[in-house]
Amino acid sequence: MNRRAFCLLSVSALALPHTAMAYSSVTFRADEWSELRKSDQTLVLNFRAKWSLTCQIKLEMIAKLIAENPGYGRLTFVDIDWDTFGQSQMTQRMKVTRRSTLVVMKGGQEVARIVNEPYERKMRAFLDQALAA
Repeated sequence: MNRRAFCLLSVSALALPHTAMAYSSVTFRADEWSELRKSDQTLVLNFRAKWSLTCQIKLEMIAKLIAENPGYGRLTFVDIDWDTFGQSQMTQRMKVTRRSTLVVMKGGQEVARIVNEPYERKMRAFLDQALAA
């Protein structure tokens, strides 16, 4: 097999699990931020980059955990594009300094945070904290 065919097959194989493992999320829009903060919903803000492997691992892990515990599906997941909002006032005020950060908010207050921790045990504990909020 030549290198080009191998690379194309590898990329195709990587794309398959991403489409199979999905969960419901809302794409962040700056004009909705004040309304989101006032919401009584438990929000899981996911500061992520589409190109980040760690961020992709977390997406798949969250989808797997939601499949195991449907209660996690009651949480409102908000995807925040790091390339667009990484240097914004919002991220500076929230002290989010890197992609692959998840923050739980309830009633405008931070409840929990996890930064660059692609481990299932820690993600499950994080989502449990979100449910308890």
